[in-house]
Amino acid sequence: MKKIAVFISIITITLGCKSTRKPTALKEVGSRGWHTTDGPVAKFEPKHKSVEIWVPKKVKNPPVVVYAHGGAGFREDDQARIDMLQRNGFATISFDSYEMNGLDWNFVTRRVSNNGKQNLIWGVYEGALEYALKENKKWDANNIFLYGASNGGRTVLYAGSELPLKNIRGIISEAPAATGYSLEDITIPTIVLFGELDNWAGKSETDFVWKRTYPSSPISIDDWLKAQQKKENPVKYIFYKNAGHLMFEGPLEKVTVKRGDKMSFTAYQGADEVVLTLYEQDLIEFINNNLDDSK
Repeated sequence: MKKIAVFISIITITLGCKSTRKPTALKEVGSRGWHTTDGPVAKFEPKHKSVEIWVPKKVKNPPVVVYAHGGAGFREDDQARIDMLQRNGFATISFDSYEMNGLDWNFVTRRVSNNGKQNLIWGVYEGALEYALKENKKWDANNIFLYGASNGGRTVLYAGSELPLKNIRGIISEAPAATGYSLEDITIPTIVLFGELDNWAGKSETDFVWKRTYPSSPISIDDWLKAQQKKENPVKYIFYKNAGHLMFEGPLEKVTVKRGDKMSFTAYQGADEVVLTLYEQDLIEFINNNLDDSK
């Protein structure tokens, strides 16, 4: 398959049914008002109102990218990443796992732990990948790429070690959360993208996400990635200057964020337009370089 040229998106297929399942149960953990999932979570519903399944009209047999949103649900920055993929001619599958679980994103992002958020995302994401493999007449199911940001970024790294790797050609993880699912060995091409100023939820200006550890996540992203490289697994960093967390959120700025009743932090988010242009070039090059053209 030839490399895909950049062009404007052509069509969108949006399916509009609403789930009738009861909201996923949550339970409080600890004494600070945090919650996690309690019991089964929602599975992928291709006709759910939050699902967008998009196929470019003028690209024959395009690769498909399955996208996992961040901890606030599918927001404007997630849509910006999807738009980037679509204008480059890739088929996309995206969703809002919180809506599919019948939960309000405002509550989830402020009151649910990273592990709980990732449970909600993973329950849907696994089914979206199965759908990508099954619906192989719409796109090239031999060329599936995983992409996620923040909590979604951590979830796609987990997927890379948890799932059979057949047909998955690469993983793109933007600013994966410092806590949540365990990080194991990944043997397929993977890039981990960070803004150099990403101190999201940190205690200081230099408390960077990739360096951070917690009792529940004692291995930092940095140590995990170095261990992957030592094993010669194809995992690497890409860092961007003048960028923080949520690089597609808008211009680089310092913001104060509240989480629950007893926690707030000040951190950098967003990125300059020059950064986003370079980011797009890196991402598209990564996908094109890892396509399987054997069929």
